[in-house]
Amino acid sequence: MSCRLKGKNQIRQFRQVAERLLFQINACSNVAGIVFLGGLARGFADKYSDVDVTVFLARKDELLRKKIRLNVLQEQKQSGSDVDLEIHYLNDFKEKVWDETDRWDFSHAEVVFDPEDQIKRMLEAKLKVPEEFWVRRVVVCAEYMRWYCCPTQKNIDSIAEAWIDRGDMLSAHYCLNYAIEMILEATFALNKEFLPPQKWRMSYFQSLKWIPKNSKLLHEAIKIKDITAEDFDRRINIVRKIWQGVLRKIEEEIGLLSDEITKYYVEKVLCQASVP
Repeated sequence: MSCRLKGKNQIRQFRQVAERLLFQINACSNVAGIVFLGGLARGFADKYSDVDVTVFLARKDELLRKKIRLNVLQEQKQSGSDVDLEIHYLNDFKEKVWDETDRWDFSHAEVVFDPEDQIKRMLEAKLKVPEEFWVRRVVVCAEYMRWYCCPTQKNIDSIAEAWIDRGDMLSAHYCLNYAIEMILEATFALNKEFLPPQKWRMSYFQSLKWIPKNSKLLHEAIKIKDITAEDFDRRINIVRKIWQGVLRKIEEEIGLLSDEITKYYVEKVLCQASVP
């Protein structure tokens, strides 16, 4: 993670706790693999972090599950560290349908015990997605941006602007917040990166390989000085400037112009025939 975090980095203490657990757990014959997640894998842990450890068992063994949990409880008492332990049966986990959090967590995981490469092969299979996965995600974000904030045709108001006419300034500003979220999601997809949980999203956004050149304007776009039409105009103009940079990247990377994005959305996402 290249985004620098302030505060005391306690990763050394966290690693010591994790490595003691690793030594205890991998001595058991039924353990197929052990993975470090969260701050352990990130290389930064502070007083708000947990020691995130996931253990995979080769076969179902409730006695071993209990033994591992007892070891973890003893380590927590001795070290004073919070350990977030998950224990999965490997075959069951292979069949699990992953959500976005699973994908992000394990795309940033550190596999620390994997004697037969079972965990490595499983993660490679579970994290592999077709190119269309990223294209669809970018297209969906682009369509929502068109509706909420950035119409592609002149003299057409966005959803955000509709709330100004309705006299609901709070909803208008909220729609701009949603548009900013779409910018983040589209940028992650253009980098072929899964979405982090909300609490980490902005931090990891700043460390992506590619971000819009004018993304520093996000500071002003996020800032709400007052819930007024005047401040709405200020914010929407900034959001539109940032989005133009994203659109250029979409054209460069995916080869889709604005009208082609809508066509793709209708035909490939909604699975409807486009109107000629």
